Amino acid sequence: MRITTMALVATSSLLLTACSESPSDTDIQAALQPRLEGASCISAPMFKDFPVTLGDSFTRSVSKGNAPAFDALVDAGLLAKSDQTYTLTEPGKAAHVPQASGFCYAQGYEIARVQSTEVNTDQMGPAVEKSWQVTVDIRQKPVAPWAKNPAIEKLTRHPENLSEAPKTYHVTVGRVKGEPGLQLIDPRFSISRGISVSQGF
Repeated sequence: MRITTMALVATSSLLLTACSESPSDTDIQAALQPRLEGASCISAPMFKDFPVTLGDSFTRSVSKGNAPAFDALVDAGLLAKSDQTYTLTEPGKAAHVPQASGFCYAQGYEIARVQSTEVNTDQMGPAVEKSWQVTVDIRQKPVAPWAKNPAIEKLTRHPENLSEAPKTYHVTVGRVKGEPGLQLIDPRFSISRGISVSQGF
């Protein structure tokens, strides 16, 4: 009986140790945070500076063929149109980021939920002391109301990039020798963000 009790205590201690070694949700958040930061924007070279006046394609001005893209921004309330010239409205000025050559509608991503954390049995190299496979739900931070305008959705083949709905990702994190804290060690992990609008010439 004593042997059985001791065995149970030893097993419980091992389980507690294993659990304590698993990364916390806070650890996982910190490891993924650099990949979650950064604004999501609707961008194109022609959106860098305003006002913009459309002209013939063989001139130095922006081609008239790009009118649908600018008109979509008019419908969303970001631009005002006079003849062939587009200027920023007040909401447009607030959303316009010249460095991004476009209009930003969300300020990064965040972890909605950590579904599971399991010890990774794959060989990760001698520098990795221990690693885990993490299943995590990630969502975009609040999307500006103007970006939910149907005209904006028509600018992209990836309307999901305008959504706040969580997506499930599988990532590998680990503890690396000589590095503090938990590290993201999965080169495949990336988030598709923003919308790139094709520009006609």
